[in-house]
Amino acid sequence: MKMFRRLCKALAPGNFRCIFHHFNIHFSLHRLNLSFSSFLYLGRIITEIANIIHIIIYEKKELVQMTNETPFSKNAEMYRDEKVFAEGEDLGLMIKTAECRAEHRVLDIGAGAGHTALAFSPYVQECIGVDATKEMVEVASSFAQEKGVENVRFQQGTAESLPFPDDSFDIITCRYAAHHFSDVRKAVREVARVLKQDGRFLLVDHYAPEDPVLDEFVNHLNRLRDPSHVRESSLSEWQAMFSANQLAYQDIQKWNLPIQYDSWIKRGGTPADREKQIITHLNHASDEARDTFCITLNQNGQPISFCLKAILIQGIKR
Repeated sequence: MKMFRRLCKALAPGNFRCIFHHFNIHFSLHRLNLSFSSFLYLGRIITEIANIIHIIIYEKKELVQMTNETPFSKNAEMYRDEKVFAEGEDLGLMIKTAECRAEHRVLDIGAGAGHTALAFSPYVQECIGVDATKEMVEVASSFAQEKGVENVRFQQGTAESLPFPDDSFDIITCRYAAHHFSDVRKAVREVARVLKQDGRFLLVDHYAPEDPVLDEFVNHLNRLRDPSHVRESSLSEWQAMFSANQLAYQDIQKWNLPIQYDSWIKRGGTPADREKQIITHLNHASDEARDTFCITLNQNGQPISFCLKAILIQGIKR
């Protein structure tokens, strides 16, 4: 009965605008004409509503809140040791792009196990890492202590409500975390608020293709594996968010991020019934999806690997 009440509340007319805003979809009646593009637009809306209903009914969690039930709390140590996060070439690219100075203060949002903040620490005065998950903060703090790094500290907090005054940081980083933010637009506004004039926001994340079918394919894949996944935004969506907050947008570099299926599933703590759905999803991928996401299966249909589309974006506050 409790879940039924939540479902009714979510589908109440007064909540539709909030739902659409949560998923970065703006609804207006004049767009519901009979053009092909509008059918695609309406299809995306329907798909996102279906995802919300699925989360409410089957996940039995608040809408994608970063709570102690996420894989980050259960498997925090794995994220410290995972090569994708610990050794990615994008770390060096971020540091090069940042043009760090000894007097700079750096904020890392969605700090995870602390790799980004620790990578920046030799080049700046201070690094602060913020993560929504207590266990991740503990792992990152312990990691920094093990390395003997003294100009880095970690604290719990959310991207949508950063606990810092305006104009506090010269550089803000966010690496493979934005797709978990409950309100990414609010997070970008917060970045712009605490970033100094002419400061740099460096974002690394995987992104959704502009094609709505491929967009839904990859976002559904990630939600099946990890219900805390909210959305991989498209590059046009990132451009709009940066522009709305006076952040001069620049694509620095794009690449395919290789994902080894077995370690990806293990790190996510994905239950068996969910993994079956993931295997089915990958096996039923269209030729275009297989090509776009480099999907490799063995002769029995068991996934071996795939890739996500990744990018480093820079936004300079004007």
